Amino acid sequence: MNSERSTDGSATSDGVFTTEEAVELYTERIRNPTLFPQEEKIVERYFGDAEGSVLDVGCGVGRVSSLLADRGFDVTGIDVSEPLVEKARSLFPDVEFHVGDVRDTDFESASFDYAVFSYYGLDYLLPKTERVAALRELYRVLKPSGIVAFSSHNNWSPLVPLSAGDFRRAVGDVGDFYKKPKNHARLFSRYKFETVPLGELEVYLSNPLHQWLQLRKCGFTLLDVVGERESVARFFERDTHYVAKK
Repeated sequence: MNSERSTDGSATSDGVFTTEEAVELYTERIRNPTLFPQEEKIVERYFGDAEGSVLDVGCGVGRVSSLLADRGFDVTGIDVSEPLVEKARSLFPDVEFHVGDVRDTDFESASFDYAVFSYYGLDYLLPKTERVAALRELYRVLKPSGIVAFSSHNNWSPLVPLSAGDFRRAVGDVGDFYKKPKNHARLFSRYKFETVPLGELEVYLSNPLHQWLQLRKCGFTLLDVVGERESVARFFERDTHYVAKK
């Protein structure tokens, strides 16, 4: 891993997602592609038109795009990483993929019924104004009553470990987000340095309350916070997924 690579996950030239290692990692992860449990729930509950148009943001090598296309959706995938998009095109030639930035797309207004932004992709946009710009662009390209679904780091999760596995992850997150020397000066910032398989990235920490307010400011109505659990415990899960309506 090149130590000089940008910690901005949306970097297009020197970012960690533009490397050969990124292509190899994400290709390995989709050997037997499936939707995450939270994604499966979202599609079943909120993607009611099985032939609807979907914008898959941060599509990577095409995991979500291909799975939704297999179900009959009209899918367009975009990613800032040209190497990942090239790999997606080779793996799934029947799906439309483009190199593109969600903060400023070429799509016409009201183009899509649904939009998805998985794998914490929204959290890698920095600073906060860029995150908000992405949400507002998604609002623009969605049709009236269109649905957006995305995942985000939940800074409530270390407060209430829900299982032994959650406790281990909480300990790891506290060490990564709060004890890491580079994060000492960011104690009250939502952006923290996080160590990921490809290197180090700056990530945004949200939570259900904060995300509800942020979505409201961008014109969306929060419909659901989706987790692996159905109870109120889902609000404290690490892999929080949000569903919002235009």
